[in-house]
Amino acid sequence: MRLAGAVLAIGVLATCGGDGTAPSIPAPEPPALVVTFASDTVRVAEGQTVEIEARYRINTLSAPLSLAVSPLNQGAAPEDYELSATAFDIPAGQGVTGTATISLTALDDNEIAEGDEALALRLLPPGGIRAQLDQHLDVTIADAGASPCPGVRVVATPVEPVETAQSYRATTIEFTQTTGGEEVWLGWEGPYLHDENCDDDECRTWWEDNSPFLEVNLVEWELESSASGTKDIFQIEWFGSKTLRFGFRSPGGACEGNPTAACTATGCVLDPWQPVDKVTRRSSGDAPFR
Repeated sequence: MRLAGAVLAIGVLATCGGDGTAPSIPAPEPPALVVTFASDTVRVAEGQTVEIEARYRINTLSAPLSLAVSPLNQGAAPEDYELSATAFDIPAGQGVTGTATISLTALDDNEIAEGDEALALRLLPPGGIRAQLDQHLDVTIADAGASPCPGVRVVATPVEPVETAQSYRATTIEFTQTTGGEEVWLGWEGPYLHDENCDDDECRTWWEDNSPFLEVNLVEWELESSASGTKDIFQIEWFGSKTLRFGFRSPGGACEGNPTAACTATGCVLDPWQPVDKVTRRSSGDAPFR
């Protein structure tokens, strides 16, 4: 029995080490490359460009690397933005830190009541290289409305039902003009009270010439002025089954084609629809707002 115990003790010493301590475990090797975004979130307005910056730390990289970046659309569509590149250029080196950048441009569109849109950018792991990468960067594209004429921008809030009259819809329109540009007027183009009785342009033109009653409720009108320009703010209500239309014109022709906008229950957009002889007949009519 004593012999058996002695053999067991020798086996334990051999397993733990000659001095009885636990065996050492080698430390894991650091990643060859560590990359993080310079910020957690980025916000950019339509028509503007923002730089997307990535910070890198190279422990050891024998050759330059293109680190791919992939967009994850979370409301934004591919036609809402452009990337200057689809990868960050990472140089070769050892013990090197630095930054790499690409740019993101938020594109203008005809939506004037779209609301903010979101997407995320993620870094894709490079093949064959141990890399520690940031999860993703959140990007917000701020709705800047639409520009029907040079120096002019129009934005509308999402169309919503009127609380006290659910058959009516409401929106708030912001009409901004830049100082120094040609003055532009905004005027109503409909709906008219006769719309349910007319189904052709000749009928509508006759009613508008002889009894131009708009079925629109202008709840509030504010004007803000600054050194950079003016902003008219209109709170408007109209019967929800109809289309609210307003147009843009200028005496010098800055608004080429006399563009119009249309608001329905789903939102407001620039619209190619053109009324019959509306611009010339209404040059001093029922209310160009400006």
